Amino acid sequence: MAFGALGTWGCHFFNPDHPTYLRVAAIARVRNRPDLVGKALRRGHLYFRETSCCQSPFFFPPAGEIAGWAQILYTAEVVMALNTHGLERRGAWVTVDSLLHPPGSTATVYYRSDWHDDQLREPPAETLLVQEYQGRAAVWVELLAAGMLIFS
Repeated sequence: MAFGALGTWGCHFFNPDHPTYLRVAAIARVRNRPDLVGKALRRGHLYFRETSCCQSPFFFPPAGEIAGWAQILYTAEVVMALNTHGLERRGAWVTVDSLLHPPGSTATVYYRSDWHDDQLREPPAETLLVQEYQGRAAVWVELLAAGMLIFS
């Protein structure tokens, strides 16, 4: 099928090797998965997740800290964490659903914003350990400034 506007039919205006293109494509691949992970991202219920940093009690984070949210559909929970600080690395415990991710289980990482280009094309096998922290099921995440992580 032909694409392009006016006299540009068949012309591709995006560089598929550009770092921004690779990141958008990697996130889109996760969202478009045919399994429950993709379906949860497309149709799941959204839940804001409390976080804990610097041994503080769990709270909904202010600007400049790691924010977490989950999309849940049936038995799938997909968690996204974002470092909202644009200049500094941050770490925090992010709450997960203890029935879907009990302490001692592992979560698969589907996207990290600090992956290099080859990892964005072919994501490495990476997992995170779900632990009990302050009486909750939680995952410890460390993100670069403005970094993002998707796991389930």
